[in-house]
Amino acid sequence: MTETERPGRRASRYLPAAIVGTVIGFAASPASATTSCSQLASSFHRPNTTITTAQSVPAGTFVTPTTPPQSITGLPDFCRVAGFTTPTSDSHIGFEVWIPETGWNSKYLQVGCGGFCGAISYQQMADPLQRGYAVAATDDGHQASVVDASWAAGHPEKLIDFGYRALKETTDVSKAIIKAFKSAGARRSYFMGCSDGGREALMEAQRFPRDFDGIVAGAPANNWTNLFTGFLWNERALSATKAGDLSQADVDLVSNAVLAQCAGRDGGLSTDKFLNNPLACKFKLEKLSCRATNSATCLAPDKIEAIQKIFSGPPRIFPGYGPGGEANVAVNWPLWILGPGNPALSLQGLFGNSYFQNMVFPNSGWNPNTFSIEENLRQARIRTGAILNSVDPNLQPFAQSGGKLIQYTGWADTAISPQSDIDYFKAVNEAMGGPRRTSEFYRLFMVPGMAHCGGGPGANAFGQGGATGPNPSDPESDILSALDRWVEFGRAPEKIIATKYRNDDRTQGVAFQRPLCPFPKMAKYEGRGASTTDASSFECSRDEGDHDGHHGRDERADNR
Repeated sequence: MTETERPGRRASRYLPAAIVGTVIGFAASPASATTSCSQLASSFHRPNTTITTAQSVPAGTFVTPTTPPQSITGLPDFCRVAGFTTPTSDSHIGFEVWIPETGWNSKYLQVGCGGFCGAISYQQMADPLQRGYAVAATDDGHQASVVDASWAAGHPEKLIDFGYRALKETTDVSKAIIKAFKSAGARRSYFMGCSDGGREALMEAQRFPRDFDGIVAGAPANNWTNLFTGFLWNERALSATKAGDLSQADVDLVSNAVLAQCAGRDGGLSTDKFLNNPLACKFKLEKLSCRATNSATCLAPDKIEAIQKIFSGPPRIFPGYGPGGEANVAVNWPLWILGPGNPALSLQGLFGNSYFQNMVFPNSGWNPNTFSIEENLRQARIRTGAILNSVDPNLQPFAQSGGKLIQYTGWADTAISPQSDIDYFKAVNEAMGGPRRTSEFYRLFMVPGMAHCGGGPGANAFGQGGATGPNPSDPESDILSALDRWVEFGRAPEKIIATKYRNDDRTQGVAFQRPLCPFPKMAKYEGRGASTTDASSFECSRDEGDHDGHHGRDERADNR
């Protein structure tokens, strides 16, 4: 700890004066256990809670109780507690808590889920445990495929469990279990999630503002009703094309044209395979239009129209996707928007249709063409908005309790438009009295070239969801460590160094690094012969361009 670092406002509440100056680290001495791990199965009691497993797991490899099983390697010895809670007669909220047997850092981390959840996020629990955290996760109250919401039809209590109650149940039971196993409870509590986990993260800050000292919200699906209505918009736009589905060649053509026009003119490098700042790219899609049918160098008018609708998004409902980040088969449009020959089979199509069929219009025979886009949104808000959306910009209770919030998203995210993050960030700034006040507890980081939660051609590893940089304990290059330092010592992150590994494989070494900057600052290459692979060659600076962006849209997304 440097002389300028001091404990944050919550330090006096949790930290004995004798150890206020202790460095962050992850090797704090554990408290003495009051109950053995196996005894928790019989000794732990909480209303509406059943412990099904309490076992000491030796260091090494843990095989998950899933079908098929997964092997998670490199774990320390830990106490594994699994169970479920039943806050209502139609609830069955599964949870797991992993507590280090030795080397506990006296901190608790709860991880979020993804999609419609339906399973414990075992892989997400591994990295925090390796760092010394006690960690917990929940299945959000049901067992199902991540794209399947059929469990919600006719089960309004399960919908509430998924929306927010499973989060609170897991928080409370996990903290109680940790306290039962150790001589004291966790000194710090954190939440970290991406996608639906990002929605959950913002739900925690808004609905349960005193439960966590720090929160990391990645690519949040927090404007759920509007986001999923946007999925329908994209599906309809593609279904209306006359010349056939958009092909890989079509999106390659668009992507290459975007890069040719904008790469290197937005603060990045001309050799980048991604946009450094998509808001600076004023791409003219109509220049790729053919008069009639496709060719190798142009697109038929109906395909141009469909792409433009996806770029723009449904007016006044949700921002669009583009330009930039269209072509990658594994993480971009082919996976999320186009689908294998049918947009209804894309991830957006699967999620959107299952949501409206099972949560908004259960057992009604609904299909994507039953109602107008506007009516679908209206009913979604009436029936599920108060349960699923976490769009309240008033974070005053969270800020007053000393909480810190870091939000991030990839500029090449084609699951959830990155402009949605900017819209929420701006709304919070307005509600909280402006950027100066907001920056004291909340910062947003936009990640050039990163897809949804990770992946993509940009520098995409900075400690999010286990995607660690070369030094996970370094707050300068790890988002969880940066959050921990902000909470402990009041030192807000001014930048976070993100890493691109060769072939996204950490064992193959570093390809390049880039700084992530707190929005609205952007990283810009300084040139003058500086290294193109070293983060120090880029500086965070304010771009005076249009930060409302929306890629040509005149309307702001409606976040109500």
